[in-house]
Amino acid sequence: MHQPQLTTHQASYFEYQTFPFVRPPELDGRDGHHPVVIIGAGPIGLILAILLARHGVKSVLIEAEAQVSSGSRALALARRTMEIIEQCGVADAILEGALLWKDGYSFYKGRVVHHLDIPFSDDDKFAPMTNLAQCIIEKILVERANALGVEIRFQTKLTALDAQDDGVALTLDTPEGPYRLRADWLLACDGARSTVRRLQGLRFEGRSYESRFVICDFNIAIDSPAGRRCYFDPPWLPGQSVLMHQAPHDVWRLDYQVPEHVSDEQALDRDRLRQNIQAHLAYIGVDAPWTFEWVTLYKPNALTLADYRHGRVLYCGDAAHLLPVFGVRGMNTGVQDSINLAWKLAAVVAGQASEALLDTYSSERVADARQICVEAGRSTQMMAPPSRGFKIMQQAVLSLALDQPWVRGLLHWRTSHPIDYADSPLTWPDAEAREFTQGPRPGAPPRNAQLIPGRTDGGFLLDMTGAAFTVLAFSCDQPQWQGLVSDAASLRARGIAVRLLRIRRAPDDGADAGATTKIETVIDDASGHLHRLWGAEHDQGGGTVYVLRPDQHVLARWKPAGKERLGAAIEHALAPHRRPVDPPAHARSHA
Repeated sequence: MHQPQLTTHQASYFEYQTFPFVRPPELDGRDGHHPVVIIGAGPIGLILAILLARHGVKSVLIEAEAQVSSGSRALALARRTMEIIEQCGVADAILEGALLWKDGYSFYKGRVVHHLDIPFSDDDKFAPMTNLAQCIIEKILVERANALGVEIRFQTKLTALDAQDDGVALTLDTPEGPYRLRADWLLACDGARSTVRRLQGLRFEGRSYESRFVICDFNIAIDSPAGRRCYFDPPWLPGQSVLMHQAPHDVWRLDYQVPEHVSDEQALDRDRLRQNIQAHLAYIGVDAPWTFEWVTLYKPNALTLADYRHGRVLYCGDAAHLLPVFGVRGMNTGVQDSINLAWKLAAVVAGQASEALLDTYSSERVADARQICVEAGRSTQMMAPPSRGFKIMQQAVLSLALDQPWVRGLLHWRTSHPIDYADSPLTWPDAEAREFTQGPRPGAPPRNAQLIPGRTDGGFLLDMTGAAFTVLAFSCDQPQWQGLVSDAASLRARGIAVRLLRIRRAPDDGADAGATTKIETVIDDASGHLHRLWGAEHDQGGGTVYVLRPDQHVLARWKPAGKERLGAAIEHALAPHRRPVDPPAHARSHA
């Protein structure tokens, strides 16, 4: 069968590749039954497919378009997003062409009224923010997915679905005609205008703001530090807000509010766009030639589905929620959806957990989206006041911020941050919280750290995790360590992936420094740096244990002075409807 040849479209900084339609076996009458089908090969669908592949789950990825997304679109990747992308095996490829930043500035009447300085330490492997155009990110992810054997079907459009108790029947349209296939599980990653969501008749809850913003990328050589700049009430756009943000390849983004009297067509008029960009460059004192790259118009939304699971259909990314771009939350939130869903669905597909585990995907991620709707809604109200009252408040805050430092915190952008799943039914009760003065609590995201302080070439703690439950055993004595090994062996015998990291202060416990076997990896922490960060430096004997979920969030922690709990904690994570029934006596006394 003759296959179409690849064609390309050349942009100023990216070569677009058109992916050919490849005739699937279903069009020739073969059975089309797959464990997992993903609709949408944007960044969220691709990351989800890659993470599932790492857990041993094959998926088919359906994409209506013939190429990756046009333009930079979602641009800024938060640190937690990069930690997840590293689990996909593409962090180095992303960083190769990226721009890193951690500072942002808000201006009013030509003066800085707020400085956003995102925390960053030597123990953070990735910068607070990593900028790279979405089209480049998607190209890297497509290549990685192909390398892992993920089947991506481009130029294939979903037209109908029939969701049943035991799976979903799909009707797909292609250049060579329609066909049907069946999926045990359907994952909707098809974005803001989700076809899956429309076919299921689902509606968002939350708020859609009336304010409109133009995003325009343009190419210009400016010698200026990276970061995001916000300008309130600039002379060329009175009463409105403007954002300016740098991307790689001498691309800058201007994101500005459209006045109410300007129509959508007028807002996107090329002459008006040119005048506005030129006016802003003149306002900030830049006189240099520039060219257009990409433009779009959007309204900020703070919307989410009430439930991300509807039988055998699960929603992820913009198909599940629409969040304001202020605070770089859109794609970053979707990436956290992906790593949460991947390990849970993999456990269900492998028969290690019941479908009830997928309900916790929904409850955990809906809670995050709702919190973001509240926080991002406040940012939107400051950036684009939705009423006269909010406008008065904005002007009062800005006027005070000129001379009163105490009020400037109200201008904080509330940037993207990973959620704490402390209230999740998966999280093991923290009966020994009083024993810890440092370290992430159960439910929290992990704390990365240099394995050798002051040396990035020595590796980082999260490098040692993977598609498994990870046990951090700090200075465990031999009886406690053997108990962990025994529990881990029992879990592995049932196909549950568990990694043991034995972190020791001194080489006196019979383990070889740096040793790695199927059972354990030994990490020397002679300086005590890891022990201090994770609250394990003042043990009363027996050591300290943390258990991380496969998405790296803390499942449980304890100071092991009683019976072992590793098997019970992981069993609890895979059967969240069950509560722990036999905590150690000393833990009960602390309750």
